[in-house]
Amino acid sequence: MNPSTYYHHTLGQNIDLSAHGCELAQWQSQYGRALFSRHSNGFLVFVPPTELGDSDEFRDGDPYETQAHIDSDFQRRRIECTLELLKQAVGASGRATRILDLGCGQGHLTGLMLRDHPRAEVCGLDYSISAIDYAASHFPGIEFVVASAYDSPYARDYFDIVVCNNLWEHVSDPLRMLQRIKAVIRPGGFLILSTPSRFCLGNLLRVIRGRPVELASRLHVTEYTVGQVIEQLRYGGMRVLRAYSRPLRPGGLKARLAKLMLSTLISITGSHHVLETTVFYLAQRHDRASN
Repeated sequence: MNPSTYYHHTLGQNIDLSAHGCELAQWQSQYGRALFSRHSNGFLVFVPPTELGDSDEFRDGDPYETQAHIDSDFQRRRIECTLELLKQAVGASGRATRILDLGCGQGHLTGLMLRDHPRAEVCGLDYSISAIDYAASHFPGIEFVVASAYDSPYARDYFDIVVCNNLWEHVSDPLRMLQRIKAVIRPGGFLILSTPSRFCLGNLLRVIRGRPVELASRLHVTEYTVGQVIEQLRYGGMRVLRAYSRPLRPGGLKARLAKLMLSTLISITGSHHVLETTVFYLAQRHDRASN
């Protein structure tokens, strides 16, 4: 564990792992004096003790059933596209790589990141203590923590790459989260983001028929258009280098014809729109003052 990894942004000081923590059993009584607690499984907990119960969405198992559907088209594309962009970012980083998987859940994708980049320092953060307990037990060699994505406990400019896989649509204030993401990415470092497209093919067809859009999951706060995400990232100080998705073939003939026609129109107009359900973005920290 790197002693320079953790930082308390409110207090403006490094977190001393030997002096500033307590055991999880003491977290309720020591919170305020201790800056973190240590779980018996070895990982650190930064979520306040009063929030640990409400934040534990994995308490009764994975609500997203990631492992159960790991071979589905959706999960295969999610994994392959993320790892493809990660490989591109690692190749461009030009230094020993530190990678953060923000909102890592039970760590299935985090483990694949370490598999593909065994020399990297890989960290995983999630708000759910049950998810991190599972991840720490199943994916050794990764430093997992329980913390809020709004208040991640890492030092400024620490990571070369932050991966934010299908978390954007689950938070009510992604721009606030992006502030902390940018703070912990080094200048010139990368963000890999995936999130549903509000106007995917299915929703575009619904709009054409005069029907409202449907969110991909009842667990989503909202979903954004490709243009909205690009503008959010730009506003937050990130330059978007790539926005894409590997296509999945629609089921019916009408849907395939509609996708072909809309894809042709998008290509002709030069639009950045993507018809797939999930869009993957590669962005780079962009400090305007340095240009």
